[in-house]
Amino acid sequence: MRKGALLLLALLTAAPVLPAQEGPAAFDSREWDFGAIREADGVVTHAFTVFNGDSRPLRLSRAIPGCSCISASLPAEAIAPGQSATVLVRFTPAGAAGLVERNVEIQAAGGRSLGLLSIRADVLPADRSIQERYPVVLAEGLYASRADIRFGYLERGRASGKVIFIANASGRTMRLRAEGLAGTRFRAVFPETLAPGEEARLELWCDTPADPAFFATLRASLRLTPDGTPALRELPVSGLCLTQAPESPDAPRLRNATVELRKGLLSRKLHGVLEISNDGRSDLILHAIELPDGISLDRPSSHSGLDPEPLAIAPGQTLELQLELDSSAGRSKLSGSTQNDLRLTVFSNDPLRPAKEIRINIL
Repeated sequence: MRKGALLLLALLTAAPVLPAQEGPAAFDSREWDFGAIREADGVVTHAFTVFNGDSRPLRLSRAIPGCSCISASLPAEAIAPGQSATVLVRFTPAGAAGLVERNVEIQAAGGRSLGLLSIRADVLPADRSIQERYPVVLAEGLYASRADIRFGYLERGRASGKVIFIANASGRTMRLRAEGLAGTRFRAVFPETLAPGEEARLELWCDTPADPAFFATLRASLRLTPDGTPALRELPVSGLCLTQAPESPDAPRLRNATVELRKGLLSRKLHGVLEISNDGRSDLILHAIELPDGISLDRPSSHSGLDPEPLAIAPGQTLELQLELDSSAGRSKLSGSTQNDLRLTVFSNDPLRPAKEIRINIL
């Protein structure tokens, strides 16, 4: 009896140790620490082992990363009962610095979650120059992180802000001045001086009126001039002030075609038709039509809306509006690339297209 017990103990001791089972699938571990790594060395990988403790084949169907810097390669074939396979996790440290932790969720067929696999790393960032990290040249020695500043939809009656970063790559201290925002609804907040090698925030703010009838595309061009040095590049700034209707199956749907302006036989003016159709199930309300300079509409129109009342287009109906451009004054004003990229903007209650740009071709 004693010898049998000793033999059983020896067999148990010699048997391979399987991972603790967590249902039908068990991983050898759920965490891995890469320790100290360098951003410059690129992608690092770790192989997790998954064991199928079920009586049926286990197929891993999907890996859902917590961010774009982590991914996982799953076995192509189903894992047979009692067998194991490898899940290879990749981590890209580009842009990371210091201690980071990332997760990826593993799912089996049918969307059943098998939990998270986690990695950690202490990333030593690459030594990159200001020019590499700030690709946009604003003036000699002055760089920015973005080439434009787009606010998207703006809420009326509130100040909305956006942030970009600027840096001084010169060997001198810069005294900064902003130009191009006077007379607009935009304002810039930035340091008055920038030391050599210094990086700083540049905040752009937009103040919109509380008037519910105000519909407009707000635009400006910001120029930063260090010590009076001419700006080499402008930063376009834009935003849309409108009301966005809630989405529903009965919502209106705006459909339109390209507008063409043609010269009449006995007229110096260019004429065209703007067609706006409603493919939805409720009335399409036109709050405003924003026109380029030099083009007029047969119905009074301005940035503040349509006068006297917003136009309504019934479901399945099409509205035609006449456009006009004086050819003698208009062609000189709208020459070159501007003429080839003329657009008008229609503001409506279509929840998918509350502000729709329509191209205007001049023939």
